[in-house]
Amino acid sequence: MALVLYDNPVSSNALKVRFLLAELGVAHERVEVPMARPRPDWYLALNPLGGIPALRDGDMVLAESAAILRYLVAREGAWHLYPPDPPARARIDEWIDRFVLTLRPALRRVENEALGWTPGGGFGSRPPDHAAAVRVAGEVAPVLAVFDALLAGPLALGPDLTLADVVAAPPLFRTTVTGMDLAPFPRLRAWRDALVGRPAFRAAGPVR
Repeated sequence: MALVLYDNPVSSNALKVRFLLAELGVAHERVEVPMARPRPDWYLALNPLGGIPALRDGDMVLAESAAILRYLVAREGAWHLYPPDPPARARIDEWIDRFVLTLRPALRRVENEALGWTPGGGFGSRPPDHAAAVRVAGEVAPVLAVFDALLAGPLALGPDLTLADVVAAPPLFRTTVTGMDLAPFPRLRAWRDALVGRPAFRAAGPVR
């Protein structure tokens, strides 16, 4: 039975999973889940917390994008992306945690203004405030500068794709939608461009 991915085209968390599936060449079926809350009863029966995405593999349903990514690596034996060697894996985990806890929230602040996000309505539920987006981009610039200095290039940890890159790709892509200027951060911009230029990322169907 093919994998079934319950996702939505505009979900950055779902895009992570689609990117990995495309990199691994894994056949799967997609079922679209509405972004509006409350989520449909049929989806809550699969995933009671209602987050997007979820993955069905036979009788197993797995939610939370990070868990899904690690499961797919193990399922496909794609250890080049997330090696079992403890020191190598620890470096990837460290980078993922740093990104999720520090850089991702900084980028999200800009997205919220540029794409008109509200807690109840999501993106597009209010007019975008481009002036506020520019102001917030200036406020978070020190965070971006730190990450720019950390990058080994051309990807997060050197020349080879890892799970750290898969996690970061959708939020970095979204800077192209928000118009966030990464010119002051050349390594960060090169990282973004290397990821969004990959055939697998384009095949994953990024929207925003």
